[in-house]
Amino acid sequence: MSEIITRNPSINEIPELRRIWKRVFGSVGEEAFFLHYYDPKLCVITGFDNDPASVGYLVPFGHIQYGQKSIPCAMIYSVATLPEYRGMGHGTAVVNELIRLARKLGYPAVVLCPIYDKLFGYYGKRANMRDWFYVNEQVFNSVQVSSDSVLLTEVTINEYNIQREELLKGITHIKHDFYTFEYQSMLCDELGGGLFRIGESCAVVESQQDGAVWIKELLLPGSGTDDFTSDPHLINALAAIAYKFPACKYVVRRPSRIGLGRRFGMIALSDDLQADLSDSTTSPWYGMAFD
Repeated sequence: MSEIITRNPSINEIPELRRIWKRVFGSVGEEAFFLHYYDPKLCVITGFDNDPASVGYLVPFGHIQYGQKSIPCAMIYSVATLPEYRGMGHGTAVVNELIRLARKLGYPAVVLCPIYDKLFGYYGKRANMRDWFYVNEQVFNSVQVSSDSVLLTEVTINEYNIQREELLKGITHIKHDFYTFEYQSMLCDELGGGLFRIGESCAVVESQQDGAVWIKELLLPGSGTDDFTSDPHLINALAAIAYKFPACKYVVRRPSRIGLGRRFGMIALSDDLQADLSDSTTSPWYGMAFD
């Protein structure tokens, strides 16, 4: 098998990149991404001129907050290989080149949120990434709305970030930058949703096209409990969200205790950080994955 060559796309290939996005992921987020994030220097593709086979993007994503340390991180996003080129190593070549690019640009940590569970093993073997982020996720098929529910208040990015960081104190997490939240806000506008405060809690809400409301991030005060059904903060938050976004299904994501959530994201670390990042009480929190 011949070596797969990676490269940056030319300006003439943007329509092809958009076509791959739509073919693999559908149209959601495509316009917002190419308007807000797309940079050919942060995009890696394989394939011949004007005929890309696989593509992936590197997105500056903020910092990993670990104790008193703050580590710059980038996210590998929207890796897509056309069906006719799968199983040939194109995706592996793209991911590994994006990791090399991140190191060159000064990012000691690179994160990724696999779309399918089987991809955790794939990226572990092919790109030397390791499972690191977990999420406490639960689906509610109905939510009782109380007349005295706490109000849902839409807030600015800065207001959300202040409350978010307060609620995530003591938890290793990705502190997203303003630019990251701008993109998330664009997705919320496209799908219906937003950044909200609910009393002392905060949430990122998307009302998606499958008829479900996805609460991409729900942070509650004293959120050490993993019991969804008896937490009054959770009950109030869900009731407030359901009042504004009535739906048949609610998917809720929260930080998880070690071993109790499902694996959610992976990380590749520079050599000097390999043994340094660990957390004994809570799993590191990824936040939004734009999935």
